[in-house]
Amino acid sequence: MSLAAAKARHLTLIRLERVAGEAFGCPDEAPLSAGRARFVLPTTFALATFAAALAATITYLV
Repeated sequence: MSLAAAKARHLTLIRLERVAGEAFGCPDEAPLSAGRARFVLPTTFALATFAAALAATITYLV
């Protein structure tokens, strides 16, 4: 695949993704809220995973 064809395909995929997002009610480039930005931090995700594993272990043992 040539570079021009790859760029054309990439642009087409971007356009299709944007149209699909608008069709399902997701605005293009929606700003992240403060709560959502904090949730996606790797440390927050790791802590949530640890807390869930701990809760499952305690539930299993009780």
